[in-house]
Amino acid sequence: MNADDHLQNIMARNDENESQMQLISMEDSNASYVATPTSGSPQLSMALPMQHVETHDIHFTPPITYKTAGGKPLLQWWRRRTSLEQFLVLLTLLMATTIITLLALFLPLNDGTTNSKKKDLNNIDNNMIIYEDIEKRLMAMNFSADPCDNFFEYACGQWNRDHMIPDDMFAYGTFASVRESVRQQMRVLLESDVSQESRSIEMTRIAYQTCMNTSKLESVKSSQLLSSLRQLAKWPLLDNNNEWDENSFDLTYILASSRRYFGNEIFFQIYVYADAKNTTRNILYLDQGALGLGRGSRDYYLNTSMFAKHLNAYKKYQLDVIKLLLDDADVIYNLSKLTTDLNNIIDFEIEFAEIIVPEDDRRNNTRLYNGKRISDLYTLFPKVEWLNFFHQIAPTSIHNSINNNTQIIVGEVDYMYNIASLISKNSNQLLANYIFWRIVHSWVKILDGRYEDIKQVFLRVMTGQQTKSPRWKECAQGTINLLPLAGGALYVREHFDSTDKKEALKMIANLQEAFKELVDESDWMDEKTKKVAIEKAVSMINNIGYPDFINNYTALDKHYEKLNFTAEDSYFDLLRKVLVWSQEKEFLRMKEPFDKKEFEVSPAVVNAFYSPEKNALTFPAGILKPPFFSGAYPKMVNYGAIGAVIGHEVTHGFDDQGSQYDKEGNLLNWWNADSYNGFAKRKECIISQYSSYVVPNTDYKVNGKLTQGENIADNGGVKEAYRAYRKYVNQLGHEEAHLPGFQNFSNDQVFFLSYAHFWCGHKKEAAALQQVLIDEHSPEVFRVIGVLSNLPEFSKAYNCPQGSPLNPLKRCTVW
Repeated sequence: MNADDHLQNIMARNDENESQMQLISMEDSNASYVATPTSGSPQLSMALPMQHVETHDIHFTPPITYKTAGGKPLLQWWRRRTSLEQFLVLLTLLMATTIITLLALFLPLNDGTTNSKKKDLNNIDNNMIIYEDIEKRLMAMNFSADPCDNFFEYACGQWNRDHMIPDDMFAYGTFASVRESVRQQMRVLLESDVSQESRSIEMTRIAYQTCMNTSKLESVKSSQLLSSLRQLAKWPLLDNNNEWDENSFDLTYILASSRRYFGNEIFFQIYVYADAKNTTRNILYLDQGALGLGRGSRDYYLNTSMFAKHLNAYKKYQLDVIKLLLDDADVIYNLSKLTTDLNNIIDFEIEFAEIIVPEDDRRNNTRLYNGKRISDLYTLFPKVEWLNFFHQIAPTSIHNSINNNTQIIVGEVDYMYNIASLISKNSNQLLANYIFWRIVHSWVKILDGRYEDIKQVFLRVMTGQQTKSPRWKECAQGTINLLPLAGGALYVREHFDSTDKKEALKMIANLQEAFKELVDESDWMDEKTKKVAIEKAVSMINNIGYPDFINNYTALDKHYEKLNFTAEDSYFDLLRKVLVWSQEKEFLRMKEPFDKKEFEVSPAVVNAFYSPEKNALTFPAGILKPPFFSGAYPKMVNYGAIGAVIGHEVTHGFDDQGSQYDKEGNLLNWWNADSYNGFAKRKECIISQYSSYVVPNTDYKVNGKLTQGENIADNGGVKEAYRAYRKYVNQLGHEEAHLPGFQNFSNDQVFFLSYAHFWCGHKKEAAALQQVLIDEHSPEVFRVIGVLSNLPEFSKAYNCPQGSPLNPLKRCTVW
């Protein structure tokens, strides 16, 4: 979670990274996802946002002008195919078309009743979904690749060549296409003028329309931000009368105010969440801050040989933004002195980077749990008047609950000493310049087009994104982030089938049963530890689709009753109001028990999550849709895609971090020593395996230590999904009918193809490099070949010779 996350909670375009509450997502590799907790809880967000573009329309009978999603005419695609590929595609499409046509012709003749006709029409709709899916899967594949050599290329090679990364994005894949589909659906809903009974739903439209009002934004320019900054305190860089008084600087006040009114936490982050050792209650947390380039960005500052270009881009971006801001403020400045002041800020941030504890060294949650009282913080960080600080950022109604004896969990004790020392040795003028810069940096994205243009030049270097995202996309995603439950209510009423919820619950139960079997069969765990692990698996809370109360508009409006903004508000003011409201809700949780059943993300998010403190699985409505899941799909397809996602989240409860929590979500060692040693050896195998992979388009290798939790979850998830699928087939008593168009594939082969198709996609070089530094997920190619090379079931299905890349002599298995 970024130190600037309280603002990112509201404004982030991408949704789903990582949060202090340990909400672990299926996919957050810089890829527009960010789960948005519903109120004051810590947020999932990235330092540098990513957008994706492509609508996901379904056409049963493509017109002659049909193009691939990458915008290339179908004729060009066809000419690049080999004769064998052309024959296979023609044969497949002919057979699929024949089947669908026969179904369409004869199903309505079965019964003349209205109910039967409705059912038959639904069947035809389902067949259309299958046809669409078959076509896309076939066109994704590179039949000339050897599946035993590189299954990612075999399953996705043609998809990646046909789907160019749009200029306003720096990565594109299957996940991105679904997210863009959801955004487009939200755009239609937000731009409709249908009256709503709910005040909350109306607020989503006001938020969207206010964001879209660029003429107002252009007329206001940076004036509101400048006015707010001047109300906060004196900023030396804006002080054209040289009236800066070193002794008037109040660090406690400026840190508290920047947090409360601008959403910025710089040197440390404060949040309220479940007490990790007693999850019945909420408690205060204090942890290390983050750099201007985001969580995990230390190497951008410290590895000058590799990242000089990126740091120079950051410097130029900073200079250009500040110059424009000074011009707007009518401040006359000396460019040489300004450059010196800004270089001092960068030098300070480089020293700051040296203090930050790397994320791959922060995976032992017991080490990060240091119980203190507020009075102890004066010793850790004496420059801040802590009780005053908390009273400034928390609502007045709970001031009596916050005193010097109030308990607080400190994450990085040594960091607090080190950052206090760094601050003490620098001037107040430099500190003020740095804090104000960080505020401006986080609010640039909502200023007028001049600032957006400067930011875009910066992003081009950092991520490879060539152009700005269309405004509607920014505003649609921003509205979901602002009002996640209200936006989610709007989405699920139009785009989610309750029967999908029932089917997902069945699959979860089957995946949990598969995990139980894997635990029972393990020869490295003692019986007592096995029993505890199984109890934890079956105790998981399931959050599917959406929280039920959002369909009750009275209850939904109750949730937002203390949030007030109108169409007359500027976007700046609207954001500030939501910011203060969300922070107040967060602190009020200190007086409430921890709610383990709370749905913490928007239903309109395309991702899946596991929370160790809740021992809860969350699958928002946004991910329960084609091509990941459909009631129309054969089970081999559903289990290969969404089944692997479910298994992934279940396994997160037993990865290197989730395994530190018991079935109640408490941080507690429930492992027998010998069993844990067996687990540790197996996870070291995973770390070593993934650390050997070189990231495409970079000289960097995957950080196997940072990504170990996600890699363990990927491996366990597919293994459990395959087992659950085979159990379904055994109960069925026979194999499923072949998927039309895939008659030459076994159903097991289709299962593994469905998993690989889930991860089709690619990134710009800069984005791939960024992923190595900050993302806990491995690149897509290794999420496919890394997992499948560890599964004997895969090499058997594709008859891979022993010693081939996907049937290695040594395999890694945790679960």
